[in-house]
Amino acid sequence: MNQLISIDAVQEMMKGIGTAELVRYNRIRVAIAQEMTRKAVSLVMGPLGCDRLITMSTADNGDTFELIYHLTGPHQMVISLATGLPREKPETESMSDLLPAGIYERQIHDLFGIFFKGNPNMKRIILNEDWPADEFPLRKDWEKGPDTFYGGIKGEKI
Repeated sequence: MNQLISIDAVQEMMKGIGTAELVRYNRIRVAIAQEMTRKAVSLVMGPLGCDRLITMSTADNGDTFELIYHLTGPHQMVISLATGLPREKPETESMSDLLPAGIYERQIHDLFGIFFKGNPNMKRIILNEDWPADEFPLRKDWEKGPDTFYGGIKGEKI
């Protein structure tokens, strides 16, 4: 399967799961509901032939977080599965048993505070061990505390 996957094939495969759109000739974005993430990942990895996780990315949209899984395969088509997470309780199921996603989940947890249920190792990976547990520096609403230490350095008001 070395030729590009058609948008029609992805739309057919994702019926009832999400909405697919062609972003570029070799990129398809599929918007999925959070509860459909595991099924969507399984379909993309199985019938659509994506055997590699390129990366996971996250965006803080103000009211929600967008979590995106970017996958590819021998066909060199990139399929991005995007789901929204509520800001009040940003958590989702870990995909670390299906994909080599553990390291990305740890990074996203460190920087955005999204919790991945079922990930066996949610230890810090980017931030220092003494970083305040309830502060996530890539959130739009994050502010340094004036009397808080970040990696041994006291935060200052900007």
